[in-house]
Amino acid sequence: MSASGERLGVVGAGTMGGGIAGLAAQRGIATTLYDVADGPLAAGRERIEGSLARAVARGRVSEE
Repeated sequence: MSASGERLGVVGAGTMGGGIAGLAAQRGIATTLYDVADGPLAAGRERIEGSLARAVARGRVSEE
């Protein structure tokens, strides 16, 4: 759980769902991403991980 106790569940790992989940995670909200298919879920996770890695590299968020 996040430090603030906030939690978010996002259904659909497409462009919009993945974007929402990524922004929430970047802001420290414990986020769970769901999709009915494994392929979109894996792709969404990869996009989010890449986005977070770039934000860390730019100093916008901490690695934690």
